[in-house]
Order: sequence, then structure tokens, then C-alpha cells
Amino acid sequence: MYGILNQRGFILPTTLVICLLIPLIILSEIELYKTEKLFVMEEEEGEKLQNLTQIGVQHLFKISEEQEQKTTTGTIYYPIGMIQYTIEKLEEDMRRINGTCITDKKRKLFFVAIVNVKTKEIVHWVEG
Repeated sequence: MYGILNQRGFILPTTLVICLLIPLIILSEIELYKTEKLFVMEEEEGEKLQNLTQIGVQHLFKISEEQEQKTTTGTIYYPIGMIQYTIEKLEEDMRRINGTCITDKKRKLFFVAIVNVKTKEIVHWVEG
């Protein structure tokens, strides 16, 4: 009357596939978490570097206003990193500031700024 269906051995392969998929999903989520964590750390370093550059340029602008010599070099230390700089006197009111911002984790940013100390503005800015 009713046909007997042969369903022996159906549960074991299904269970094995599910047991294989669950750890794969967990591992892929762990790898995604690690990647996102590294990305956030890189973004944080980039923000620290930009912050260091902004703070340093303001400080270097004040130093360039007081500059009497043709060329001044030095290093400024901050809690998040340091700036190595060279300030060259181009004209009476113009200065060229070459700087290297270095964070605590050794991320670097180079910049060149030409500033007018009389009008207190940055005439030219190059980052690299």
C-alpha cells in the first residue's frame, strides 16, 4: 500500500555538514573582527598624525615669527609623538617650514609650508 522510503543515513551527513558550517561561520566572523580592529587602529593612528600636524604647525608658526637666524632646526616632543623641523628664512616676512611628524608607533607625515609671518597665514602647503 504505502511505499517504504529508504531514509537510513540521512541524519548523519546532515549533522556533519551543520557541524562543519557552524565553526566555519564562527572563524569567518573572528577574521572579520580582526580585520575591523586593525582598520580602526590604523584610522586612529591617522587621526593622531593629523592632530600632531595641526598642533605642531601652530607651534612652528610661533617659532618662525621669533626666528632671527637664516635657518633653524629642532625637534618638538608631544605626548602623542614628535615633530622634527627646519625653518628657513626666505624673505623678510616669508618662512619655509619643512617638518616631519612622527607618532609613537612610528607613523610619519612630511610637510612643507610657506608662511607669511606678517599676515599670519599659510601661503603654500604640501603634504606627503
